[in-house]
Amino acid sequence: MDSETESLIMPFEKGYIGVKNNHQSMTGVIMPGALWLKNKNKEEVRFISNGFAEVKNNEILLLTDASEEKSKIDKKRAEESLKRAKARLLERGSNKKRAEESLKRAKARLDVVKGEFLNVIK
Repeated sequence: MDSETESLIMPFEKGYIGVKNNHQSMTGVIMPGALWLKNKNKEEVRFISNGFAEVKNNEILLLTDASEEKSKIDKKRAEESLKRAKARLLERGSNKKRAEESLKRAKARLDVVKGEFLNVIK
């Protein structure tokens, strides 16, 4: 995705962070959650997965494992992914760390499609 953006809010390790023009330079780890973008009179919400962000010289570089427009997320499929992730976490012999990461992604994706991130960004 390559676009001009007035402002954005993205999920970091310790919570959501907002960025506007002339923001100080910074780097950070992105967590699964909602990416909210504002371009002129248009707002866009996307699910983004684990990744890295760099803000420098009025440019933002986001490198994420996944990005999906809110409008293209299939709610039923997202709910099924959450159920599978919960079941995997309970399986004996499963890789717990991997199962927990899968659960975080599934929850975040479902939160985006349900709009449950709105209390954070509005």
